[in-house]
Amino acid sequence: MHTLSAIEIEEFASRPGANRKDVEYFLNAVAQPGTKEGALLSLYYDARLYRWNASTIKAIEAGICLAYAEDGANSEASYNEISTPLPGGAYSLWPYSNR
Repeated sequence: MHTLSAIEIEEFASRPGANRKDVEYFLNAVAQPGTKEGALLSLYYDARLYRWNASTIKAIEAGICLAYAEDGANSEASYNEISTPLPGGAYSLWPYSNR
């Protein structure tokens, strides 16, 4: 794991549709010791709690993947490796509702 630089975080926060403040705050905390899986679980919990949009979630996922990539030089390939569990997908953290 490596600590994301301010430039790397800025790139993720600048993605179209992503909430800059949420991305910056979350990715600054990723530098704390932990695992990729733990960071992703925290992301999905926060995303549901704060009702983040898909662009914000994808930007943070990409930052987590970069932070935990074994080879920083080749980490761009992992930016979109995770399928976000948003409503309507096969797996979702949002409970199904019949309303």
